[in-house]
Amino acid sequence: MRIHLTRAHLIGILRLTRYREYIWFVVVSTCLGTLAAYGAVGWKLAVVLLANELAVAFAFMINDVEDAADDALDEAKARRNPVSAGLISRPIAYGASFLAAALAAALYALLGRWPLIVGATCLLLAFLYSWRPVRLKAIPVADLVSHALMLAGLQFAAAYVTFNLTPGPRFFWPLAMALAISAYGELFNELRDLEGDRKAGVTHTASLLGAEAARQLAAVCALIGLFAAFVSFFVVQLAPLWVMGLSAAVAALLLIQPVRRLRRRGGPAPSQALLHKPVEIGTAFALSVRVISPWLSLLANTATNAFLHSPLGQLVMSSSWVAWLQQLQRMWQLQMELLLRLF
Repeated sequence: MRIHLTRAHLIGILRLTRYREYIWFVVVSTCLGTLAAYGAVGWKLAVVLLANELAVAFAFMINDVEDAADDALDEAKARRNPVSAGLISRPIAYGASFLAAALAAALYALLGRWPLIVGATCLLLAFLYSWRPVRLKAIPVADLVSHALMLAGLQFAAAYVTFNLTPGPRFFWPLAMALAISAYGELFNELRDLEGDRKAGVTHTASLLGAEAARQLAAVCALIGLFAAFVSFFVVQLAPLWVMGLSAAVAALLLIQPVRRLRRRGGPAPSQALLHKPVEIGTAFALSVRVISPWLSLLANTATNAFLHSPLGQLVMSSSWVAWLQQLQRMWQLQMELLLRLF
């Protein structure tokens, strides 16, 4: 049977990916894995990042397809789910979902055996998390474990094994941080959707524990994530202090406009949901800068050397500016070395 894809179908597929919900967090987990493994900018980093994004896209896509009937019972969820909203049919949604999974698997395979094993595990968990006959998301405890692995831990691990196959403190502590924060995010989502899930007959950790106990468990997960982050950055020295400063500065800048809108409307104080995305974006930006900074330093030094050995550079070198330029180059190299070594 031939399926004709229209512009409306493509828009529905794009909405099905729900890329805005995870794109930055995948950058965070992939950059953490790269830094932990002493990885460098290159084709491997680009491939593992794209593979991780597609793997998480598959997790969200197959979840919406499998949950379409349940989401139709809740008006807000029905609007959010393009299958429930009637923007695309189930066959097209299934086809797009498994295409994303196949592309992710192919990219993981390009990176070698262990990235493929980790990536395939992630794709399998993503499928079993939502697939009706198993549906890990509806099994208490299993929902937290599978969510933490498929949406954070395994992306970190895939990036790590792309560059390094030897585990150690630089692997385990950031992994614990990613898993704990992802488990916190799952509990946050379960509490948000608690009433709708009860109507649909979904039993997960939050519905089993009750709202108050689930909030306390979420707080414990957050504290574990913060402790693991402290060890990762201050003990294991995963990244220098300026990374955290840059992350906080970007997050603060991104919060200015939403907070102003809330104040103009006379709304309540900023909620956790409002804080999540700026923190994600700020962390993703800062870690990305840290990952590419050695490459930028090398590029700058190469460009400077190329200029100084060019005819124009030779002309400048023969003038009174030579001492100033040489001093400037030495200062640049020294500053980059200090930044990269800063604890």
